Formats: sequence, C-alpha cells, structure tokens
Amino acid sequence: MAATAKTIVLKGDSKTPESAEHHIEFPGGSISICRTSKNEYWAHVYVNDGQVLDDTVNSKKGKIKEIRNEEENHFALLISTE
Repeated sequence: MAATAKTIVLKGDSKTPESAEHHIEFPGGSISICRTSKNEYWAHVYVNDGQVLDDTVNSKKGKIKEIRNEEENHFALLISTE
C-alpha cells in the first residue's frame, strides 16, 4: 500500500472553477463529488450490482458490509466484493 494519501482539494472558487465532477472508482463501487450551479456539492457513493459501469470499467459486484456513524458530521461505509 502507498505510504501517502492522494488528496484532491476543491476550493469552490467561482472565478476559477474546478471540474464539475470528480470520480474515484474501486473494485465494488465508486464515489463521486458533483458541484451544483450554486457552488454546493453532492457526494455520491455507488455500490456496483455486477453490471458493466461503462465501456472501460467492469467492476466486481460489491455489497455494503457495515455502516458506521460515530459522529454527526461523518459516516463510513465498508464495501466489499463478493
């Protein structure tokens, strides 16, 4: 495993807007961050049901094994492949 984390910082600066969407794909699912026209953000977590996601990605089927909510401003999903 890599020693450092990859960090993407979205600044929300309307004068120099970043891409409207950012995607992270992994075996079993994906995560997307989508900027709205009001400079707000939607965070989406997808768990693949075994379908082909697009022409280049054929993700393994995933399932949510655990949902952890330890704080009011944070929750975590544990996604595994079958």
